[in-house]
Amino acid sequence: MTGRTEATPRGARRTWPQRLLLVLGLVVAAGCFAAANVFWNARTVLASLPRITVSPDVLAVAGGPGDPINVLVAGVDSSIGLDEDDPVRSGRDVEDEARGLIRPDTILLVRLDPATGEAALMSIPRDLLVVGPSGVETRINTVQAVGGVDALIGTLDDNWDVPVNHFVVVDFAGFTELIDLVGGVPVWFPFPTRDLGSGLDVPEAGCWRLDGATSLAYVRARSLEERIDGEWERLAAVAPDIARIERQQQFLVLTLEELLETGRADVGRVQDLVEAGTQAVQVDQALTPGDLIDLANAFREFDAGTLEIATMPREPAFDDDGTYLGEALVEFDAAPLLDRFRGLADGIRPDDISVTTFAASVEQIDRITGELAERGFVSSPGTPVDTPVTTLRFDPRDVSAATLFGRYLEVIPVFEVVDGAEFELAVGPDFAGVRTIPRPEIEVDPVVRAAVTEAAAPPTTTAAPTTTTSEAATGDGAVTTVGEDSSTSTVVVTDEQTGPTTIPVPTTTILRGRPPEGARCVPLGG
Repeated sequence: MTGRTEATPRGARRTWPQRLLLVLGLVVAAGCFAAANVFWNARTVLASLPRITVSPDVLAVAGGPGDPINVLVAGVDSSIGLDEDDPVRSGRDVEDEARGLIRPDTILLVRLDPATGEAALMSIPRDLLVVGPSGVETRINTVQAVGGVDALIGTLDDNWDVPVNHFVVVDFAGFTELIDLVGGVPVWFPFPTRDLGSGLDVPEAGCWRLDGATSLAYVRARSLEERIDGEWERLAAVAPDIARIERQQQFLVLTLEELLETGRADVGRVQDLVEAGTQAVQVDQALTPGDLIDLANAFREFDAGTLEIATMPREPAFDDDGTYLGEALVEFDAAPLLDRFRGLADGIRPDDISVTTFAASVEQIDRITGELAERGFVSSPGTPVDTPVTTLRFDPRDVSAATLFGRYLEVIPVFEVVDGAEFELAVGPDFAGVRTIPRPEIEVDPVVRAAVTEAAAPPTTTAAPTTTTSEAATGDGAVTTVGEDSSTSTVVVTDEQTGPTTIPVPTTTILRGRPPEGARCVPLGG
């Protein structure tokens, strides 16, 4: 067994403030499972998910297949099924919990867009003040305990005009099992690290693979210390709760990466991952196995490093006597973030793109036009044209559209940038079809931007570094890609007349805690 488990007592093992998200891991695992030609087995396993009843008139109805959806995730510390003498059951009403009247430890809203393969997560602090169903201001984590699931979902809509399409309850006692099934999560520590409260003990700097129990100690830590020059120094002494939330969000990405990698490298283990997930999850009655598998297929190539994570901006609120009431939303700072989950900032989608297709024959044009229409593009036929290599012609203002369109082609096309050009696809002999799901953005975005830069710059001039692939606004409450820095590589663009031009482009985001390339990660305590 990896990790140090002796410092984590049985009762504490069940408590995980700011729980990690399981939904994406489960969805990805289900997608890998379906891709392994065992679709019906996956459907059977997913059909066994426990259900929680939500009033149909509370859940928002998605516009159509492939449209973005919001999934509300309540992370709970349930006492259902535990022994009567278990410390977690102290002061709990098991009957109320079985009816969904429970105080969530964590409330997360996840936005999934199957058409673009994008995912965003918003953490809603449990002390955030809202107007509850009774019309009285209260902390959001008490709403479900008093009024149940319907009240919690209705509160998001009433307070912020944010729709909820599906509801998921996660009891994270099973999440540690998932981490153990993937062999632990590698985390890089720049210094020896400890937390006396949670029991975390990292004796040396380097890459350590944390098992489920040790991961629990890592994300629960409130008083992390690092040993620097022989002295223990306290981290984030001013705002430990904020630092803990950031650490948990970053650990989430690292965990998702391990789930993705395990599912892709060892399909035989995916069933174990899915079955472990079903032990910790309840879903609403409207979320069918078919819905989960469709989402899984849409996100089976998801890059966890692109997951957009944010926490609602807030500030402490006190009454006239100085008594702490909770946390008040900073509405101005929260507006861009809430717009993301209201569907007002989704960005370009297939149905926003009109494309005309040219190919060698009318039959080929009609077939490709139909395939593009099936993926949601507004597609119209052009005329028969012989083209040596598949080329997408577009105006430089349509970078986002060109990137998304290129992600849907089996072979990345040549990108031809022409001022004022219509959006046109000229199909050559190398054309290999239209993908069911888009490839990762990082495979296409640098190529598109390099083409735009080359078209705008003098032939022999090396262009300045381009912007990163994450263009969302930053700042308090803004949606950002988790990480600290971006690394840069180059793309070489060759022109028949001017020769090769080297264009610097960003590649991956460096995530705090991610091991450097080539690092050897050993079990903590092993």
